[in-house]
Amino acid sequence: MLVTLDGNLRKPLYMQIRDQIRGRILSGGLKSGDRLEPSRELAHQLGVHRTTVGNAYADLESEGLIQGTVGRGTFVTPLAETMRAPRKAPGRPTQDIFWESFFPKEARDDSLGRLMASSAEEGVISFAAAHGSEELTSPDLIRRAADAVLRREGGRLVQYGSTAGYHPLKAYLQIRLRRDGIPVELDEILVTHGCQQSLDLLRRALVSPGDSVVCENPTYTGLWNVFESPSVRLLGVPVTPEGMDLDALESLLEQNRVKLIFSSPSFQNPTGFTMPLAVRQRLLEIARRFQIPIVEDDVYGALRCRGRQIPPLKALDPAGLVIYLNSFSKVGFPGLRVGWIVASRPVIERLQWAKQRADLHTNVLGQAVVQELGARGLLDKWIRKTCRVYAHKQDVLRCALARHFPPEVRVFYPEGGMSVWVELPAFMDAEELLVKARERRMTFAPARYFYFQNPRHNALRLCYTALPDEKIEKGAAILGDLLRAEMRRARKGRPGALAGASVALV
Repeated sequence: MLVTLDGNLRKPLYMQIRDQIRGRILSGGLKSGDRLEPSRELAHQLGVHRTTVGNAYADLESEGLIQGTVGRGTFVTPLAETMRAPRKAPGRPTQDIFWESFFPKEARDDSLGRLMASSAEEGVISFAAAHGSEELTSPDLIRRAADAVLRREGGRLVQYGSTAGYHPLKAYLQIRLRRDGIPVELDEILVTHGCQQSLDLLRRALVSPGDSVVCENPTYTGLWNVFESPSVRLLGVPVTPEGMDLDALESLLEQNRVKLIFSSPSFQNPTGFTMPLAVRQRLLEIARRFQIPIVEDDVYGALRCRGRQIPPLKALDPAGLVIYLNSFSKVGFPGLRVGWIVASRPVIERLQWAKQRADLHTNVLGQAVVQELGARGLLDKWIRKTCRVYAHKQDVLRCALARHFPPEVRVFYPEGGMSVWVELPAFMDAEELLVKARERRMTFAPARYFYFQNPRHNALRLCYTALPDEKIEKGAAILGDLLRAEMRRARKGRPGALAGASVALV
């Protein structure tokens, strides 16, 4: 297999390997059933780390072009034959233009997105995606609510709706928000297609070319999809077990002119860390002093399984500096795509203009279904049940990791949310570990995928909510075996590599 690397290119080495192999497959140079060189051998030939080749192979496998089999090797799949460019039909006068030349350069390689796509394959034990449990899926509940609203006002629900949102849903959200300590009026609420669209609307309405925005680092990768561009500066603040490092934030704000601060104070993604009340109050004081709005993402806030509820930043904010984002996606209805923004009237008005230009309005039927569930009291029951199920699953994971993980690995267990954060000894690389885990049909999300500055390599996120108990146990055993094997190699070949390693589960 002919692969050449150019260190002068800005493209990462693993992408150069991946793209050249993909090209050989799609051009017919490598055919279905052909065996690829083992990653270790190809890495030796190219003078790169085995992880570099492993990442290239992992991407190709997620695309369906190759398939690795333990003990046999890695082979080109039959699917590759169907993905090759079709031959020109007889008599066809023209060909498609070279569309790739029209596509703008992507700011970041979507490694996490491809990992999640490959993790959906049958038989893979995936801790990679923050998805809900299929045990909690209830089509009958949605069907009954949909039948009720369609009988009552079906003609209106399939017509164009208000950009601001379905009025009965906004009235229901007002009641929920006031119950949570957020005194809001109806014209301070905008219904959106989930928090991802809320971020996009903020980008359109509030951020201009040349502006700087601050967010946690690591953070939710959807922020990059929206805000990372040559015209916007993303500034990262480290995350501690008490949330955003406020000393670092103050220092950054003193040195930079910042437009917005993004924060996820409850069960932060990916770490799961939660800001205590005193830290939230200090964050608000800093925002007031510098006169910078805070965008609060509270999408995991309702998934508290243990401990006392902490008020959202918006409930502690008399100055109106907080723009509050939430949705029903994580509590059990991601397919309905219903979220909302709470902010001061001038902000909501500007965001509403942006939404009008983007998509006119949010799906009215989906809004009506959620409102019907809420009005009947079924939504609150559903959330309580979800929290009980997720608390149980975290207990299953905690017991499994205690049995299978070496003591040098540190695990942080939050009081809610959908994932745990795992810190490995300093010498370990979570991406290299992922390559080996995928060979055993198990996946997780390495920490690097969540950092946009100064990436960390010795940590990972495990999302447990979508897995049945037996797969949580099996996945923990696979990962534990790999970690213990790494520890044994370190003790034999790298004296002192384990010095200073943590010895506790938190």
